[in-house]
Amino acid sequence: MLGELYQPKGKALETAQTVLECKEVYACNVAWGCDNKCTYCYGRFRTCEMRLPSTRPVVLVFNQLLEMVTKPKGVFLSFHTDPFLSKNLYNTSILIQELIRWKIPIATLSKMGSSSCGIIHDIRTGMTIVSDNEAFREKYEPRATPIDFRISQLRDLHKLGAYTWISLEPYPTPAIWKQDLKTLLDKINFVDFIIMGKWNYDKRANDPAFYKRAVEEFVDYCKSHGIRHHVKSDTIKFIESSKFSRELERRRQMPWNVN
Repeated sequence: MLGELYQPKGKALETAQTVLECKEVYACNVAWGCDNKCTYCYGRFRTCEMRLPSTRPVVLVFNQLLEMVTKPKGVFLSFHTDPFLSKNLYNTSILIQELIRWKIPIATLSKMGSSSCGIIHDIRTGMTIVSDNEAFREKYEPRATPIDFRISQLRDLHKLGAYTWISLEPYPTPAIWKQDLKTLLDKINFVDFIIMGKWNYDKRANDPAFYKRAVEEFVDYCKSHGIRHHVKSDTIKFIESSKFSRELERRRQMPWNVN
């Protein structure tokens, strides 16, 4: 039910578990749909209109928690909407306060904002940033906040001691947008964690050779800068399905994460 806690599956589960660093994770969608209108988002294939739950998520989640024998080890907000859109801000804020009251770790992912609670509570504040170019944002993320604003928000939170992370997914191929990965990483290398994944739903992203190089550069960069990191399993499988699988098999034996 919309607004309730649920156990994510597939790629969403992988993201939640990796960000929160635990297995028993839940997620909650404070709405269905998003006003950011990102052209690459998987959500656009499900709905074009935002839909809010009939009962506030904080009420639904509170009732669920009362009935749970074991409380969640972490909650991710949100996979089917941006939790900090103006339409979602109130519902997200009071839900975060309730989860804090239950001492449940929280992770958020947004292109619009963050919770100030992350400074003093266990909230892992994330932003999707796949390019450092405003022309890219105007084309592919037309209603999202400027990229520099997202980076500055995370930097300010990080300086105050909050846990910050970045979703470098979906990362574009040069056929979609030409850019330098190291230049982008240099701008975001202050964060605690970065997760990387390939672009989807576009034949221009069918470039395993590019993703092999990008993944190697990403992993090497994060290791050299002491950044905890993760490459999505579907991206690894995509690369391994190509003629480069032998080299990737060797690299897969190496640890992906830096503690």
